[in-house]
This record gives sequence, structure tokens and C-alpha cells, in this order.
Amino acid sequence: MRKLLMLSALAFVFTVPVAQANQGGGNKGGKMFERHDINGDGVITKSEFLESAEKMFAKLDLDGNGEVTKEEAVKARAKMRSKFQERKQKSEGQSTEEE
Repeated sequence: MRKLLMLSALAFVFTVPVAQANQGGGNKGGKMFERHDINGDGVITKSEFLESAEKMFAKLDLDGNGEVTKEEAVKARAKMRSKFQERKQKSEGQSTEEE
């Protein structure tokens, strides 16, 4: 039960920014919704939500011991941010080439 609560809390922490981004008119929220809507039916079920949370937990649990320390969370976030920046730069480079 404790693990389920922890997964839910982590998922909530990572989905709140998505909801806020969606309110800003961007499409980030829509893409994130589609990613969590595993079967593509336009609805995120509890099982789909929990599956997404487990995947996020696995990304945060860098040493694979079933626990996420604050240090792991900080490192994992930095890693995700770095990947995002790389994709953003690559995307900007492609759009510049297309112009």
C-alpha cells in the first residue's frame, strides 16, 4: 500500500506541470495525455495511470533497489531535463534547416 501511495504521489508531481502547460495553450498536455492513454481510447484508466507511474518510478529509481532517494530524484530529473534539451535543440535545428 505504501508503494502504491508513493507511486501515485510521484505521478501526481509529474503530471501537475503537464496540466499547467496544457492550460497555457500548448500541446504538451495533449501529448502527455496520449502517452498515458496506452490503448488510445481517449480515457486514462486507473491501470493505465498506475502503469505510467511505475514506468516513471523505474526512471527515478536509478539503482533499481525499489526506493527513490532525494539524490536519485534530483539526478533523474537532471537526466530527463538534459534529454529534453537535446531533443529541443535537435528539433530547432531541423526547423532551421527546413526554412
